[in-house]
Amino acid sequence: MSSEHARIGDTLPMAVANMTFLVNRLGNDCAPLQFVRELTQNAIEAITQTDAPGGEIVWDVEWNHFILSDGVMKLCCIDTGAGMDGPEMVKHINQLSSSIHEQSATGNFGVGAKISAGPRNPHGLVYMSWKNGIGHMIHLWLDPEENVYGLKRWPQNNGEFWTPVSSDLKPKQIDEHGTVVVLLGKSDEDNTIEAPPGTAMRSRWILRYLNTRYYAFPDGIKVQAREGWENPRTDTKHNFLRQVEGQGPWLDRNSDSKGMVDLSNAIAHWWILKESADRDSGHNAPGGHIAALYQNELYEMTLRSSGGIAKLQMFGVIFGSDRVVIYVEPSADAGHEVTANTARTQLLIDNDTIDWSAWASEFRAQLPEEVRALQEEIGSHSGDRSYKQKILDRLKDIRDILRFSRVRPSATGVMPYDEDAKLAGGESSPSEATRTGHREAGNKGGKSGDIYALFAEASQTLGDQVETNDAPDVKWVKVEDGSRVPPDLNDRAARFHLAQNLLMINADFRVFTDMVDRWVSAYGHVPGSESTIREVVHEWFEQQLTEAVMSAKALKRTGRWSIDELSILWNEESLTATVLPRWHIDQSIRRNLGQRLGTLKAA
Repeated sequence: MSSEHARIGDTLPMAVANMTFLVNRLGNDCAPLQFVRELTQNAIEAITQTDAPGGEIVWDVEWNHFILSDGVMKLCCIDTGAGMDGPEMVKHINQLSSSIHEQSATGNFGVGAKISAGPRNPHGLVYMSWKNGIGHMIHLWLDPEENVYGLKRWPQNNGEFWTPVSSDLKPKQIDEHGTVVVLLGKSDEDNTIEAPPGTAMRSRWILRYLNTRYYAFPDGIKVQAREGWENPRTDTKHNFLRQVEGQGPWLDRNSDSKGMVDLSNAIAHWWILKESADRDSGHNAPGGHIAALYQNELYEMTLRSSGGIAKLQMFGVIFGSDRVVIYVEPSADAGHEVTANTARTQLLIDNDTIDWSAWASEFRAQLPEEVRALQEEIGSHSGDRSYKQKILDRLKDIRDILRFSRVRPSATGVMPYDEDAKLAGGESSPSEATRTGHREAGNKGGKSGDIYALFAEASQTLGDQVETNDAPDVKWVKVEDGSRVPPDLNDRAARFHLAQNLLMINADFRVFTDMVDRWVSAYGHVPGSESTIREVVHEWFEQQLTEAVMSAKALKRTGRWSIDELSILWNEESLTATVLPRWHIDQSIRRNLGQRLGTLKAA
């Protein structure tokens, strides 16, 4: 016996003791609509196994079941792929990690459809497949008595776990070969073509999901999805199959300009949508989003309602973000593996999550001229002036408490540069025992809690005192001039982008507008006072937010705050809380308006 055979024979292969738990646990990791992607991808790969130049994939009501069950609708996926016979279906469908396609880290895992669809359809998935004109069927389900996933036995076929199936159940799309997967849900009465709870665009949810999941489909493959199924079948105007094409073709048709930017190990594809583009049909994801593109699929798409605009602003698209779309396509090479997690919910590069901030920094540095022109066009509409210099002049008086100064290392300096000496609250000076690395047993406290901290050397570099001006740039944005697009910053005061040192303030926020209204009412006797009042109100709230950001950044020097911890201090919620106390701001506004418009007492 060869050494290889001996090694194989001497190893007991690992098995799964509780397959039901594993399937359910993996299924919980899947997105609610992931099963649509998995079954569609299986159908695409089945079609590529044929000699035909193309094929069809149709998401529809299983109309035979509808008729035989007196109106219960079950969702099905039809493809014109290679098809399988009975034993092949038993082999590939009833094993968790098995596939008729080649399995690989960058290809088919052989687990997707089972773990994403099985737990959501414990009553069963019925596979009907035709190969060389002959049909076979299996029924994968969760046995309610044994509580195990597996195939139903067919007593009428000598107890096999597959059975021949009549061609009467073959859909019109299938001729000699193809497959139908019927999703039975949780019971006989479960209507599985209805959208799962919380799904967007419930009347056309499959169309919407596939269009936003796929960038494009392979040439020659036609994909369709049923919409309007609740209407009579004779109402072909509202109950019909609509073609699914993916985001790519839609973006190409509806864009004024598009292009690519080379990044490190990636390509950023960008589009600027036409103003006339229909962004509310629900068929596709509208402008104002970012995604990762890999093998014609879209991952980690962030739409306008879920942070897409904030991420676009990271990429330098501050204004007009609702008209911009960016897809970053990582490059796979010998040094960088690109794949997805098992549930296909996240893209991984070298087994790590995407570093969006690195891509954003590179894209900003190479901002396409067309994107830059869009920023300038929309940004020029904003009439808010800059109050930055006024604010800095005021803050000079309190620079010591805001810590605008720091020590810069210098060979000729005379001030000791010791970050530990500047810690808020201070620390006791170490004893001689601590400095030499010796302590009495039981004497706890200070840095001795971590023995390795004894070997951390404090910097004693000499330095010069220098002034730093790290006040953020400020942009006031509002819906009226197009510089803010709802729902971005809805009912939030501001957002701060550290990488760009940019503070975006929402001029539509109720705290600011209410303060403007308060003083416009008070100075109703002064014609044309509203613009002056708005300037003064914005100036003082801008100072409040600027101080909050600068003070938070100053905490970094204490050595007690990481960047991640600091980001909590300047997130949208924290900046909103910053402007909620208004008594002192109101007093400052009163004094300033009194100087510019006259005091109310005099009036």
